[in-house]
Amino acid sequence: MLFIVYYIPVNNSSRKSGNKPPFTVFLAATVMIFFLSLSTADSIGFVPDYIDGSTSFDSAQDGSLATGGSDSQNIALASLPELGEETLAVSGVAPERLIIPAIDLDLAIQNPATRDINTLDALLQNGPARYVDSAKLDEQGNMIIFAHSSNLPIVRNKMYQAFNKIPELKAGDTITLTAEGKAYMYSVVSIITADATNTNIDMSPSKGTRLTLVTCDTLTGKSARFVLEASFVGTYNI
Repeated sequence: MLFIVYYIPVNNSSRKSGNKPPFTVFLAATVMIFFLSLSTADSIGFVPDYIDGSTSFDSAQDGSLATGGSDSQNIALASLPELGEETLAVSGVAPERLIIPAIDLDLAIQNPATRDINTLDALLQNGPARYVDSAKLDEQGNMIIFAHSSNLPIVRNKMYQAFNKIPELKAGDTITLTAEGKAYMYSVVSIITADATNTNIDMSPSKGTRLTLVTCDTLTGKSARFVLEASFVGTYNI
């Protein structure tokens, strides 16, 4: 800070008599010194912005909202993301094995991505398959698994007899699907016979989590099917 000293002349008569300069002279000199010192300090950056009449937010450079700055320091609410409950996309788990202790069944499950009838028919030679549009494990809805049945006494490929014993199951029997180290348990509700030409299977999630097994009723006719319905019970680690 720069200090300025003023010389105030005093007449000899006053000095001899011991009289002091008038108080107003000292007051005026003090005020002048203050303003001159403040002006000098401001010129070299010692005075913060808010003293000289401006607002500190006006010169904000960090992207914060400014009260009097440029438009680049303001943001419209429409530019922010929607705020609310988070919606999680839940991805189901494809079943790996089907286990039904009451009929000694333990088979791998295929999960083809096709709806083509001829392709699916060929795949069934390798075992049961889940229908692509039906529910997966950990999803609400109806999972549909189908496989061959055959009443021939001898078949070269045992997968033609994969679901032969499905009609023997009773209400309350346990069906287990496994995947990724977890077991998903279902309980048999009913087994009915149906005609494939005029029967629909509801796959919507409105009726909860359930399982449908479908196989041929070869003794009745070409379009005859056994349809087993089971309800979800729970899961456990394996």
